[in-house]
Amino acid sequence: MLNSVQTLRALAAWLVVLHHYMQLVYNFTLTDPVSTALHTYGAIGVDLFFIISGFVIYISASGKKVTPAVFAVHRLARIAPAYWMFTLLTAAALLISPTFVPLTQFEPLFLLKSLFFIPAQNPSGIGAFPLITVGWTLNYEMAFYGVFLLSFYCPKTARPALIALGLFLLCKLVPRLGDDFAFYDNQIIYEFLFGIFIAIAHQKGWTTKIPLLMAIALIAIALAMIIHNGPVGHRPLKSGLPCALILLAAVSLERFFSRRAFMAKLGDWSYSTYLCHVLVICAMARLQQWINLNTTVTFVLIITTILAVSYASFTFIEKPISNLAKRSSRGSIPAPASVA
Repeated sequence: MLNSVQTLRALAAWLVVLHHYMQLVYNFTLTDPVSTALHTYGAIGVDLFFIISGFVIYISASGKKVTPAVFAVHRLARIAPAYWMFTLLTAAALLISPTFVPLTQFEPLFLLKSLFFIPAQNPSGIGAFPLITVGWTLNYEMAFYGVFLLSFYCPKTARPALIALGLFLLCKLVPRLGDDFAFYDNQIIYEFLFGIFIAIAHQKGWTTKIPLLMAIALIAIALAMIIHNGPVGHRPLKSGLPCALILLAAVSLERFFSRRAFMAKLGDWSYSTYLCHVLVICAMARLQQWINLNTTVTFVLIITTILAVSYASFTFIEKPISNLAKRSSRGSIPAPASVA
């Protein structure tokens, strides 16, 4: 994967982490500029994840050896194991202490639906959020994979158009089935298309022709759009478009990114970071109350624990299972973007 994309994956993950830190620890009550910015804009990491996912999946699926079966096995191998592990850990925590994780509750059938990426109402009453609440993005991700999988059965030249049509039908027709299928009536799913368009531009060599000053201007325009649009609402034009400009600029600046940089490692771990951070924040908040830790020490413990858990999950869960799937199908497996 491009080092620039890895860096953006890390950025997206940690924006979400810090956004949820402000929510879970302070309930968004802090009013200093940094806390206010994380409250207002931190959730845009999700939109960035969706766009990166569209980019990565389209690039990976362009290989000659990628068949529908290989694609399906690779996607499942990359997404499901770590998600299942953290979902089951969350379930265990809630069985021991029902209030351990705010805004979610355990119920056996709900757990099964969560594990199989089936939208369902959280028993806590917060809406269609799975047991590990950040997993709502993965329900869209898996739906996107389903649409993408069907596109393998058409000519490659028609693939982008058919994916766009498939996402449109997913958003407009599936919710008419009623009940929890209304979950798919969300325009955030169109943000995958931004990533696909950038992937096509990259494959054609257009991104390398973007001058340095233009790339910097694109980033400046994107940041101005984000600030102007205010609180993140996960809308394609207000949140998705500026994130797409940032990805486009970053890809054009690939020569300035190093694989050896720490941000690239954070990018490797970003999926596990996304999955584990709520559990870690809740655990450290409990520890703070039990032994009366000050807020700075608690924050440092949260960051270091998330890093350690992310590394362990990537090294001992994600990577081995991905390598196993790779050996079994002799293909390549890109790291998941979402988030996302």
